[in-house]
Amino acid sequence: MNLLHFLAAEGPNGRFIPSDPKELYWGALAFAIIFGAIWIKGVPLIKEAIAKQQADAVADSTAAEQALAEARSRIASATAELGDANAESERIVAEAHEAAQQMQVDSAARTQQMVNDMWAKAQGDADAMRTQAVADVQSEIGLQAAGAAEEVVLKNLDAGGQSSLIDDYIRGLGVSS
Repeated sequence: MNLLHFLAAEGPNGRFIPSDPKELYWGALAFAIIFGAIWIKGVPLIKEAIAKQQADAVADSTAAEQALAEARSRIASATAELGDANAESERIVAEAHEAAQQMQVDSAARTQQMVNDMWAKAQGDADAMRTQAVADVQSEIGLQAAGAAEEVVLKNLDAGGQSSLIDDYIRGLGVSS
């Protein structure tokens, strides 16, 4: 029975929730714990990565601005030394602009790649945690179902009925007692 049928089916108490409120409480608690773990572990990692990327981008931008300021400073000194050096200054400015633009493009590409890598890792971690949580819940449900079946058999069959049931099972397997 899948979860949708479980939630939509009317229970023995005539309501659309389990007859045992503890089952609802424990299910909600398990969901809250899993969601909280994902939130506590995943969100700080993503925030940290984004903050680091922003700091790197600011540092790269500052370096580009410093390179541009240095280029302008060299232009001013060359103009003062050479007098008529308009062509030289235009070349230096063009090189500085190209270098600054290339640094910005490289920085943006590195930042985007790092964000993509971190996002993929966060998604993988979240999927692994989700898979583990589902396996844990399935294991617990199996244990509880086995216990409930044993309890039903013990409550509803007397010693002779239990012995007969065991003998029938053994005969069904092809082993004689």
